[in-house]
Amino acid sequence: MAATLYEFLKRDIKKMVSGLGSQDRGNIYPLVMQEIERYIISLVLEETKYNHLRAARALGISRSTLYRKLEGLGLVGNSIVNVREQAVSR
Repeated sequence: MAATLYEFLKRDIKKMVSGLGSQDRGNIYPLVMQEIERYIISLVLEETKYNHLRAARALGISRSTLYRKLEGLGLVGNSIVNVREQAVSR
């Protein structure tokens, strides 16, 4: 039987949380959500060959919201080509 998304997240988020320093432990929820969002957006961008309109539609958000999220996650400019690598390396 294949593992569920919940099981994968449970395992991987547990590793992430245990690796946090004591100063970050008060911000676990936003940190985890930011990394999940960064990874999902990067994956969809890769799948859509970095077509922002198609990526936004796949994510169920507007293109302007996608741009705001990319900017907020620090994934704008030249770094957009390496979005997935940035998300994976964190």
